[in-house]
Amino acid sequence: MALGAGLILAAAFPPLGLWWTAPISLAALNLLVAGRGMWAGAGLGLVFGLGLFTPLLHFAAVAMGNAVGWAALTAVESLYLAALGAGWALVSRLPAVEEGPRAALWRVTAFALLWCGAEELRSSWPWGGFPFGRLAFAMADSPVLPFAAYGGSIGVGLLVALSGGCLAEFVAQARRRALVPGLAAAAAAGTLLLSPLVLPVESAPQDGAVRVAAVQGNVAEDFEDAFDRALEVTGNHAEATEQLAARVGPGSLDVVVWPENAADLDPRDHPRTAALVEGAARAAGAPVLVGAVAYEGDVRYNDMVVWTPGSGAGDYYRKHRPVPFAEYIPLRDLVRRFSGQVDRIGTDMAPGTGPQTLTVRAAAQGRDITLAMGICFEVAYDDVLREGVVQGGELIVIPTNNASFLHSSEAAQQLAQGRVQAVIHGRSVVQASTVGITAVISPRGVVEQQTRPYTQASLVADVGLRTSLTVADRLGDWPARAAQVGAAALAVVGILVDARRRLGRALQSRRR
Repeated sequence: MALGAGLILAAAFPPLGLWWTAPISLAALNLLVAGRGMWAGAGLGLVFGLGLFTPLLHFAAVAMGNAVGWAALTAVESLYLAALGAGWALVSRLPAVEEGPRAALWRVTAFALLWCGAEELRSSWPWGGFPFGRLAFAMADSPVLPFAAYGGSIGVGLLVALSGGCLAEFVAQARRRALVPGLAAAAAAGTLLLSPLVLPVESAPQDGAVRVAAVQGNVAEDFEDAFDRALEVTGNHAEATEQLAARVGPGSLDVVVWPENAADLDPRDHPRTAALVEGAARAAGAPVLVGAVAYEGDVRYNDMVVWTPGSGAGDYYRKHRPVPFAEYIPLRDLVRRFSGQVDRIGTDMAPGTGPQTLTVRAAAQGRDITLAMGICFEVAYDDVLREGVVQGGELIVIPTNNASFLHSSEAAQQLAQGRVQAVIHGRSVVQASTVGITAVISPRGVVEQQTRPYTQASLVADVGLRTSLTVADRLGDWPARAAQVGAAALAVVGILVDARRRLGRALQSRRR
């Protein structure tokens, strides 16, 4: 049953996107673990995690070409849910939670708080965490989405977890044939899920608009071979940009966004690459944001470079949060003892420094605009994009390279993350991918344009610029900290009460 509940939660995420299965899944986990011993709770939580993460993270096996990384990532992520299961098993047996006039309220609140604390820990630690699988990212098509502008990812997750707790309470009361409390719990679950629809979500432009083109040059599905063929990827994007320029006419674009890794070789160091990028920029008559990898000493960096026609390379954004075990290997010597796969990453990627923004001269308007930047998986981190918005970003740009993941669910999951982040930060999002999905997303989380995967295509949109901060961005990371502190406090109380109970039983047994 725990495995099935995890699979049901996986169905809430793309590609299925059955968001309503999330509260049902959490209700099942709540009921399965409540009242059990700590180790039983940990085991059930672990199995639930395997049910969730095995299908959700299958893209890791597609990217690596084997199951080693997929199995390791699934196991590690599932351990967080094992900890959640152990915590809920202990907390559910606290006197205030088991019985009393407010026990139902305590049960619902405690379960939701523990879920959010575990989710926040998993999404931030260690090495920056791994937020794939956050409840918020299953809610892009749900009525809960507007609350993202007020509570961020953690707030959306809290509402869903509370609704799951209420559904569990409905089932528990139905077992006791307590009609009124059961109906009240069911009504509370529905209210939590539907009430965000009345919340205002501002989306109107506040500083005019900018005409953005997002180019998807496409890469052969044997992507490793494609990247080995020098300049093919760059050439594909240059070709698509020149076709776009011929279609829209000269002087009509403000900026052109290419994806992450769009340049096979860094145009700042390789003249032939520079010539292709310069030709595309001149054809478009606008600056081009080019994804390139820079090698400096024994490390590499993931950059987005502003290439202005006639001037060449200028400012760049350097990815702040590389992905552990995908772009760099922590504890390399230790991990090598378990798998030689670590040496497939020969040069570790280092984190960039500096602002989370890029300033670009809008060609058609002749004014500077500030872009909040996040490369690839950085779209999943509220705090990364928040920094760019707080630093003056009026539009969020997400260059990404999905070629490694082929036709897996990774690209669709990333698009859903971009939709949620658009609402959290009150900004339009332009996502440019090498192979898809390239998309333009409104500040309300609506996909206004998108491309089909594995096609050469481009999008052009007049994207509104916004300057105000949402409530979620004003609150910053305080809700996440509060969730972690609250969950930790509950777990500590559960451990202490359980220890006292065990000690009391042991003393009583000795007296006998």
